[in-house]
Amino acid sequence: MKKNEIIYVNDTTAMVTKAFEKKACIFGTEEFKLWREYKKEFPKAKMTTKTIKKNPNKRTSTKNMTYDNMEIFISQQDNAEELMAAFKKQKALSKVQNDPYRFVLAWFLKQFENYDDNYKAFFEDLAKKNEKKQNLPTATPDSADVADETQEEDCE
Repeated sequence: MKKNEIIYVNDTTAMVTKAFEKKACIFGTEEFKLWREYKKEFPKAKMTTKTIKKNPNKRTSTKNMTYDNMEIFISQQDNAEELMAAFKKQKALSKVQNDPYRFVLAWFLKQFENYDDNYKAFFEDLAKKNEKKQNLPTATPDSADVADETQEEDCE
């Protein structure tokens, strides 16, 4: 489907791209003029955009897998020294590859086949610990201070 194209579905529906739909709302653009001409022919027409079916089984779980996070995860393993040495070796070997990150990631995924359970749980726990550290109150305000603050809010 081209950008500046309206595909006729029926008299009440026209298929357009998302980019076309956005630009058709801006006065003076080519898409606006094209849509206005189309509406003259089919006054009841509505724009619809094509929706892409998403694969629910697609693996997108490499989102948080940076080198730093891999190192943190490896450092928590039982044989951390051996794994860290192998990880650094893989990073060095990856320098000559077309996509160094993918090379290291492939090694990491092969090394930790059940990473989905362990890796995600590890970083979720780490995030919770960091949240708890940040949310600890440093000092409790006096009750008189709280009362003054609420009165000021009511006045505004």
